[in-house]
Amino acid sequence: MYRSDLNKGDKAGSITMVVLIHAALAYAFLNLSGTMQVIRDEVIPQLIDVDVEPPPPPVVEVAVKEKPKDKEGASSPENIKSTATPVVAPKPRIQLPVPPPMPVAEKPNTGADPTQGAAPVAGPGTGAGGIGNGTGAGGSGNGRGGGGSGAVVRPSLLTPKLGGRDYPREVLNQWPRGAPVFIRFHVDVAGRPFGCEVMRSSGNRAVDQWTCSLAMSKLRYRPATDANGRAVIDWSGYAQEPVGS
Repeated sequence: MYRSDLNKGDKAGSITMVVLIHAALAYAFLNLSGTMQVIRDEVIPQLIDVDVEPPPPPVVEVAVKEKPKDKEGASSPENIKSTATPVVAPKPRIQLPVPPPMPVAEKPNTGADPTQGAAPVAGPGTGAGGIGNGTGAGGSGNGRGGGGSGAVVRPSLLTPKLGGRDYPREVLNQWPRGAPVFIRFHVDVAGRPFGCEVMRSSGNRAVDQWTCSLAMSKLRYRPATDANGRAVIDWSGYAQEPVGS
């Protein structure tokens, strides 16, 4: 029971006594712990003698490989190493442009072939009537189609001659070296050529046909005139040398 009437000396003595008691208990506890350790480690094992067998080692199963029934064959030889042959695509075939249709005689100056200067104009064909402008007609019309007064002044070219820019590249590549083409045609009263004929081939049919077609579409002439100064239909010759681009 707490007493409040104690003086300072009594309080100090009480505290000292409590400290001594705690120190004695701690000393006894330490000595008792050491004795218990000795009893556990030395005495108890002598009193209890139990032989404990170690556990058996684990059993390891070894797989036994069965002997193959058939004899193993040898490895196959190394395969042949080869490289595929490269396949080159063929070059595309060059298609030449088709010239406009035009009447061209297979053989010029033969008989009464309808391609010899035929046209829907009075007297343009070989031996045609009208004013007598047949093949070989002269001033007095003494050709095979002679008659009438005939042309006095022959047609004259007004436009430049054909050049490399007028022909397709495919045609120029096929033009035989140094081979000109000679053609002739009629020139109407307006100065336009028609009825083209190949008189001397260049050696390439495409070149001949294109020359005739271009001459009729691009060339323009001053028409021929008769003795009275009237424009008349007449023949005109044209030579085309090989051209570049």
